[in-house]
Amino acid sequence: MDRATQTQCSSNPEEPPRSSEKTRATPFAGQWVRITKQERIELEWRANYWEAQHEQLKAKNAELKQELILREAKIKDLQNRVFGKKSEKCSSLPSEKGCSRAAPKRPRGHAPGRPGHGRTKRPNLPVIADEIDLPEGSQCCPCCGLADLRKEALDEYSDLIEVKVKAHVRRYRRFSYVPNPGCRCNKRSGVITAPLPPKLIPRSPYDTSFWVEILLSKFRYAQPTHRHLQDLADQGLPVSPGTVAGGLKMIAPVFKPVLEALYRQQMTEELFHNDETRWEVFVETEGKVGHRWYLWVTRSKSVIYFIVDPSRSTAVPGAHFAGLCRDRVIIVCDRYSAYKKLARLSDVIRLAFCWAHYPASCFIWSRWSAAVT
Repeated sequence: MDRATQTQCSSNPEEPPRSSEKTRATPFAGQWVRITKQERIELEWRANYWEAQHEQLKAKNAELKQELILREAKIKDLQNRVFGKKSEKCSSLPSEKGCSRAAPKRPRGHAPGRPGHGRTKRPNLPVIADEIDLPEGSQCCPCCGLADLRKEALDEYSDLIEVKVKAHVRRYRRFSYVPNPGCRCNKRSGVITAPLPPKLIPRSPYDTSFWVEILLSKFRYAQPTHRHLQDLADQGLPVSPGTVAGGLKMIAPVFKPVLEALYRQQMTEELFHNDETRWEVFVETEGKVGHRWYLWVTRSKSVIYFIVDPSRSTAVPGAHFAGLCRDRVIIVCDRYSAYKKLARLSDVIRLAFCWAHYPASCFIWSRWSAAVT
């Protein structure tokens, strides 16, 4: 605005002022200011401009407030996840925090004396018929040689569950015979029935193919048991987890000779890679607090040997390498003190520290040295 423009103030203008109670109350109600039309246009333009700017800032401020509320909600949620109260009463070992685990009210698993749920019914599995006859030459009396008479009404049926591409029931028809009326031998039974087919677990309805499928899924393909059982249920074969656990316990002794042969083979080699990691085993062990066990692995050229042990001491690898057949072996490992003690106790073992752990150990050593100095 041009400051040379004359601005006049008058208390007695030509136009009479508008009288009102509110106007009379203000200090400058009786004064008039005269400006040019150019100045009025500029003032109106500036007023409109700043009013528009104010509205834009108000809208932007409202958006920023909403964004701030959303971010504060996210921060609060993340803080609750990291620092909030957990459902577990004791997140670490009782020996580390000094908290004690509550003793379970009753032992895990099926309570003794309680009735079981019985064998699971599987009415939707297809049935494949098969027949088993007495061995050739045993269908007659071994004393007099008279042939036994075929008696179909006394045949017995035995069902075995198999898993081959699709779960099904293989029903064996076991032929039955009765002694010939002319046979006067007293040592023979009244009904002779073909024997049961050989099974891995006696009195189990599951055939060997089922346990082969379980072992391959668990140890060859590293598939969790509950996931494999869900897969079998999708095929129409629901199986209880307790059935699998109990069956694996029963067939474990079958693999003991294989385990011993693998151990003997590994002890003839001279280069090993060793490591260990924590492993949760949910069993109650006398003298041990908590469920933290350790999985030890010893890998050689032809064998990978696993050991699950509640201890992380030198006794575990010491017992494993007690059967070494070489005068000098090399163990590639990290700088865990148990391996160093093992090398001190044995003149046969020589350690080769893994270079993957070297930068981390150097960093820890430098930080410790700086803190000491």
